[in-house]
Amino acid sequence: MSWRVASLIEEGLANLRANAFRSLLLLGICAAGFGGLAFLELRQGMDLTDFARDFREGGAYVAIATVPGGGLSGPRCESLNGQPGVVAAGAWRGTGQSTFPTAPGVLFQAAEVTLGILRVWDTRQALGTGPGLVIGPAMATELGLRPGLIAAFADAEPVRVSGVGDFAQRNPQAARWALSPVAPAETFDECWVEFEPGAYEAGRDSLAAHFAEGSADPAVRPYRRSDEFTRDPAAEWEARPQRRGWVAVSAVAFGFALVAAWFRRSEAGLYLSMGTRRSQMAIMGAAEGWPLVAAGWSLGFSYAIAAQAVWGSEPTREVALHAAATSGSAALLLLAVFPWASAAVARGSIATLLKDR
Repeated sequence: MSWRVASLIEEGLANLRANAFRSLLLLGICAAGFGGLAFLELRQGMDLTDFARDFREGGAYVAIATVPGGGLSGPRCESLNGQPGVVAAGAWRGTGQSTFPTAPGVLFQAAEVTLGILRVWDTRQALGTGPGLVIGPAMATELGLRPGLIAAFADAEPVRVSGVGDFAQRNPQAARWALSPVAPAETFDECWVEFEPGAYEAGRDSLAAHFAEGSADPAVRPYRRSDEFTRDPAAEWEARPQRRGWVAVSAVAFGFALVAAWFRRSEAGLYLSMGTRRSQMAIMGAAEGWPLVAAGWSLGFSYAIAAQAVWGSEPTREVALHAAATSGSAALLLLAVFPWASAAVARGSIATLLKDR
């Protein structure tokens, strides 16, 4: 019997509609496999993304330069701003302790800072850049201060509060500090420099040489030390167990397709008895199976995205693309092998196949 391609497709779609239970079962298996694989990718991807963000915001790529006696060159520190690989750089020097008339007997640390260090210590908000005090949150709460109000140290001229910094992640001790922005002249106690992740190692190693001419015996230390217990997000992502899961998911789904085809081997024998070639049976299998695979991937991936959004943080575009690529690879592989399930079980004599009704 000679089949037209259109007739083969119609026959496959008719088989798809003929047994709703079998079709829904295969659809559910595909959705569960693809969705589970995508969900694993999304969970691990977002876990590593959140860790990398918190690690960076916590000062992972910040280095601190100091010299004995606090004679570090302020101009050299501020000159790092705008250099390739440098996010921000700034210096500070302590000016002792003082009190406010509104809180007699309570000591607060006073310091002079360059504007660059405010960006290093607080990455989440724009701080005041004009004259005035930038104070820590604990100090603001104790004294009832906020930007725009006037404050004064004891025995000093009143000054406007230009900003309240959130220094909890980068410099918690500055929570009770009063910072006076000054020009980067003379010398300071420390220079804080934040680098881009890719430039951190080389930049930190070059800081000592950068300050060697303007300061004596400079020393550089990382703000957050790394050791063998520090997580490596890139290595964890490359070693994730579900990276090759697309092969296993497609193999399991194809196994169920083979089982379903085995229970229909009498139908395969009937087609063979009519002169249908196995390649033509594969076309019918494609018409029957491809809609199930496509719908299963769409349902599974959509479920994985929704589950991740409910379970944790909403996935980023990059993580979602990784999950789509991994689960999509499983779907594409299954699309390639699914049509051959019926042809694979159509073995032996036609009479034997027809007996298994």
